[in-house]
Amino acid sequence: MRCDSLHITSFRNHRDTLLEAFGAKFNIINGPNGAGKTSVIESLSVAALTKSFTNAADAVLVQTGASMYSIDARFTSDNGVPLGVQVEYTAGPPARKTILVNSDKLRRSSDLIGRIPVVALTPDDKIITSGSPDDRRRFLSLVLSQASSLYLEDEIELKKAVKHRNSLLFEFKQRNTPASVARPQLAPWTEVVTERSARVMARRAAFVEEFRPFLEARYAELSGGNEKPSLWYCPLGIEEPYELGGFRPLLEREFDRRESEELRRGTTLVGAHRDELMMLIDDKREARKFASQGQHKTLLVSMKLAEYQYLRDATGETPILLLDDVFSELDANRAARLLELISSPQYGQTFITSTTRESFDTLLASGDHANRLIRIGEGQIW
Repeated sequence: MRCDSLHITSFRNHRDTLLEAFGAKFNIINGPNGAGKTSVIESLSVAALTKSFTNAADAVLVQTGASMYSIDARFTSDNGVPLGVQVEYTAGPPARKTILVNSDKLRRSSDLIGRIPVVALTPDDKIITSGSPDDRRRFLSLVLSQASSLYLEDEIELKKAVKHRNSLLFEFKQRNTPASVARPQLAPWTEVVTERSARVMARRAAFVEEFRPFLEARYAELSGGNEKPSLWYCPLGIEEPYELGGFRPLLEREFDRRESEELRRGTTLVGAHRDELMMLIDDKREARKFASQGQHKTLLVSMKLAEYQYLRDATGETPILLLDDVFSELDANRAARLLELISSPQYGQTFITSTTRESFDTLLASGDHANRLIRIGEGQIW
């Protein structure tokens, strides 16, 4: 997949920006801080994933003083099939978001996810290796939602069920409702949470087994093979062996065991929304607690390059790689190794934002039309 052109209006600090003839390989977006570099690739994220990789709300993306933003992005698949995506958001009340693919309006925003695989890496992604379980679940969800529409559907329905169940539990907590009264009212939502969680957990567990070799290979390429990372799935945050077909019994057992605690706390304590993804260095040190700054950076970049390879295999389409101010975060050796890796033929179109261009002079001086320098300042392109 590659992006051919991008037209953004009233998006962040871009009033009306048109970009055409992107390079098929590298697009270096160069300019000072605050110039609008990140906003360009952020709009690509919205066009591919329906939302920004920063998790910013749509209302925040609207340019100050404007009432709406629009994005018109033109893509071409690996097979040469054109794909046009138009996203328009109007601030409320009531807020309204419309997405058109090849001029056809989508019934649901989620119907777009997976059609244009994208992998984004930003300095804020360090929370994947050092943050909370919720940050790692978000990583799992983004990757698997692009790889499988069935997984995405299960996650959407799971979130709805947990929301309804939490609403009931909070009400029961306020009223001090006894378990015998609360149980039958919770039962329909408990069943949905159990059913959807079991499927989500089975897919996550299988994903970790499929993903681990990609991660180990990418880490070895970046680190020189001096150490080895490992990745382990912990259903419900429980660090013990599990069976792929055993998630429903596990969920049912935990719901029974924690019934009184849920009523006391007024929230759902069992389900795939309580999973953990554990990352270790050399099979013994948990990265979140013990990894050095350099190990965290190597692990994060390896995770994203492994995600790229996984999505390429799962979707049959080469993802677009978005690197936001990444090279300034890496030491010279890691930066050079990363650039060498993504220069290989297995990586496709890449967008890189940077305040400096020295690291990319060799690429840009080669005369290869697949590489393009885009200068940006105050929302203007030249």
